Amino acid sequence: MKHGLDGINFLKFRFSEEVLSDKYSDREKTAMQTKELIEIESLNSDSIVLDIGANYGEVERVLSPVGCKVYAFEPHPLFFSMLEKNYADNDNIVLSNSAIWKTNEKKTFYFKRAASALNGGATLMSEKTNITDLSLNVEVTCLDVSELIATIDKPIDVLKMDVEGAEYEILQRLYESGAYKNVKSIYFEDHSRKMPSNVFRQLKANVLESYKNENISLYWW
Repeated sequence: MKHGLDGINFLKFRFSEEVLSDKYSDREKTAMQTKELIEIESLNSDSIVLDIGANYGEVERVLSPVGCKVYAFEPHPLFFSMLEKNYADNDNIVLSNSAIWKTNEKKTFYFKRAASALNGGATLMSEKTNITDLSLNVEVTCLDVSELIATIDKPIDVLKMDVEGAEYEILQRLYESGAYKNVKSIYFEDHSRKMPSNVFRQLKANVLESYKNENISLYWW
């Protein structure tokens, strides 16, 4: 059973103390968090996973032995090059150097210089509090999340998001379009602490309220 609040199928996820301890590297922690977060034993070779904000591919590494189909989206140029190096020859992993958003459009993507890029924080959201630390930017292709799910045209077993502040915009689009009905479980990192505006806080409240009575497992951390 997952560690959390507000019931079982709609909750804020709590990682175990072991995963949060300082004795592991960030990469080791990410792998352990992935295993705790996603119920891997429920997946098989017929399962479909959307990894939105794939970073350097830890979800892909953990899920590779399962043999499920993983669609990995990563707009960061450095991280995407790492994904290509590690997974370009894996037929079960589909890589896309794009961002997922609420519409199809071009947007500015903000990120750090290569030397510190692995610390993360890259974002589409110009109002994020750490934006002054992100000295580089590039125009990226954004894909409408609802159209993406329609294109895949199969039930999505897991949708995982780490999108540095864009999560509630995407969740709202999923809900309003009805595309969420084709997703069994959604896991996402909440970055509201870095998005202090009243508009964002209201969006978060509205989105979570919308999903509460729906037949979907929604977990955030």
